[in-house]
Amino acid sequence: MPPLFVIDAHALLALPPLCTDENKIHSFFDRLTEEVEANNLTFPSLVLQDCRKFAEGELLYTWVKAVAAHRRISRVDNSWQEEVLTECEELADIDDDCEQTAVLVASMALMLIDTGRDVCVVTEDRFDLPNRMCLHDACGVLGIDVMSALEFLQNLGMDQFL
Repeated sequence: MPPLFVIDAHALLALPPLCTDENKIHSFFDRLTEEVEANNLTFPSLVLQDCRKFAEGELLYTWVKAVAAHRRISRVDNSWQEEVLTECEELADIDDDCEQTAVLVASMALMLIDTGRDVCVVTEDRFDLPNRMCLHDACGVLGIDVMSALEFLQNLGMDQFL
């Protein structure tokens, strides 16, 4: 069984530019839809909101909004968020009291690992910010496999789109 990929908004926003042939962009997103429908790709609902903020009116946001209904897993129990923040509190921006996408992505990954599934986080959040640790490094602390958007597409065998 392939790993279950938990993708964040940073990686989703990086995907369309990786498809080098504009004539294949719809096939590109069709292929990603197949992964969501097969329960091999998911994301927390807050990722949808982040994509709206940065890509509303673009094909990516239209796709994310449409495919969100096909996810089998979209929510994360609070206990997993508590576990992430206990093990890696630097991931959260302490000045932001709203739910934070990076925390939810890491929490979802841990929750899914607990079910026995191989899980990998896909992110382009690779540089620490002054107010929080990047998701890439937090995954290392939490023992979660992590890869870039490009590595994700290569892992899926989507080289024909690159």
